[in-house]
Amino acid sequence: MQGSNETRVGIFVLIALLILAYMGFQIGAFRFDSFKYNTYTLYFNDISGLARKAEVKIAGVKVGWVDNIMLLENRRLEAELTIKVLKEYALYEDAYGVVRQEGFLGPKYLELVPGDSLLHTLHNKATLGKPSISPVSIDDLLHQFKDIAHNVHSVTETLRDTIGTPQGKDEMRSIMNNLNKTAEYMASFSQVLDHSFANNEANIQAILEIGTHVRNLSNRLENDILPSFQHAVEKISSVFDRDFNSITDRLTATATALEEASLQVRDGFKTVCAVIEKVDDGQGFIGKLVNEDEMYQDVKVAVEGLRTYFNVIDKLQVVFDTHFESMMRPAENYDYTDSKGYFDIKLYPAPDYFFMVQMVGSEKGYVDRYETVPSYIDCDGYYVDTKHFDMSDEQRLKLTYTRKNDIYTRGTMRFGLQLGKVFGNMALRMGIFENSVGAAVDFDVAIVPEKLRWVTSLEVFDFRGWNRRDDRRMHIKWLNRMFFMRSLYFSFGADDVISKRNANIFFGAGLRFGDDEVKYLLGALGGGMGGMGGGGLSQVIAINR
Repeated sequence: MQGSNETRVGIFVLIALLILAYMGFQIGAFRFDSFKYNTYTLYFNDISGLARKAEVKIAGVKVGWVDNIMLLENRRLEAELTIKVLKEYALYEDAYGVVRQEGFLGPKYLELVPGDSLLHTLHNKATLGKPSISPVSIDDLLHQFKDIAHNVHSVTETLRDTIGTPQGKDEMRSIMNNLNKTAEYMASFSQVLDHSFANNEANIQAILEIGTHVRNLSNRLENDILPSFQHAVEKISSVFDRDFNSITDRLTATATALEEASLQVRDGFKTVCAVIEKVDDGQGFIGKLVNEDEMYQDVKVAVEGLRTYFNVIDKLQVVFDTHFESMMRPAENYDYTDSKGYFDIKLYPAPDYFFMVQMVGSEKGYVDRYETVPSYIDCDGYYVDTKHFDMSDEQRLKLTYTRKNDIYTRGTMRFGLQLGKVFGNMALRMGIFENSVGAAVDFDVAIVPEKLRWVTSLEVFDFRGWNRRDDRRMHIKWLNRMFFMRSLYFSFGADDVISKRNANIFFGAGLRFGDDEVKYLLGALGGGMGGMGGGGLSQVIAINR
């Protein structure tokens, strides 16, 4: 049996190495096409959110990647970026880079502006001469918002000083009175115009009668002196009559419109006066903001709290990790090989410590223990102590017993809540492991090449062996994660290694997503989130990658 297990482990390791080598060539972990790329150097004052292996694009098309990021220890503490760009895309002397982001929550990438093609072409390993453009900082926006709030406060104080004083009130009343008088004068003027047109109707009728006399005179002279003049006079009379009536109608409509406009202006000024009185009395938001200093202080405190909240959210890092473990032989109290699934969520308020919420599912399940202790009462309802009965031991055992029930539930879930502290390449975790108290240590093993990463973990929990039958040894687990891509890894190790009948070897695979990937998925799929995980130094991997 031991030889068979060793053969299985050897075959698994050989298959894992072959798959690892194949995936390494597929994902570019071992690159043989570096001759197709040119290397360029850029300098930024701030590259917040941009990481190694981020995409380099020209006009939205990927042409390379960010090869290295290094902080220069000079006076300005600039960030030096080394990028790889396909040779078929030339950069010129005035080329520069801009840090951009895909969508509102997508990952950040480097956008290159190639420059003027009339200038000299940059050679390999050259430095872009034109300064690069850093991304907009949320802190700068909050500072600008603070300045805007200060300006608004200054304006409101000026209004309060102008309108809130007794002199300002008198001036506003004087303005309102003048406006009311102006409206009254306009109404009187419209009435005068109306009366004037009404009084001139007799004169207009007289003019029409004069036209009639002229027509009669032209009829008398029609046959003797001026037949053509008579015709012209008739035309002039008819045209004059028509146009004058039209002008009279238009003047009447204009006077009516002016009267209605004056009434609307008067109502509007009444509304303005009412609003100004409410502001002066301190009613409403603007009134309180003008008259109460406490309102301004509350707004200021709210703005500062909002800025603090955004700073905390900006620093918070989240890692989602999931993996499964397939056992190699049947487990205790189970006729089949067990399989476990893990889902972890890690929260990093700071780079050196984290909180982890864990969910674990198992096909074999977990045990729940119950004890049944009988008791006896007499006819009066009092408890009877069977130890003081005058009976033999055999009779006493028949009456006094304790029954233990072990109930195994298949496919159940267990939960964990752990606090971790990072010390360089090592992290310590303590808390709840699969519904029991435990501790763990994670270590990031440095291997070559750097694109591969190995994280090994040792977990100790269930110190009294509650989940086993007749075995009170603690649960010790050795877990390894071999990352061969940014978000994919192999898992293998040994579970419950010191138990009597439950020691097992397992293997599996997992996925890990950092906050950058989650934001990208949210921006691209409209809220789709993914990822699961657990243990180890995922924080170190998320930061380094």
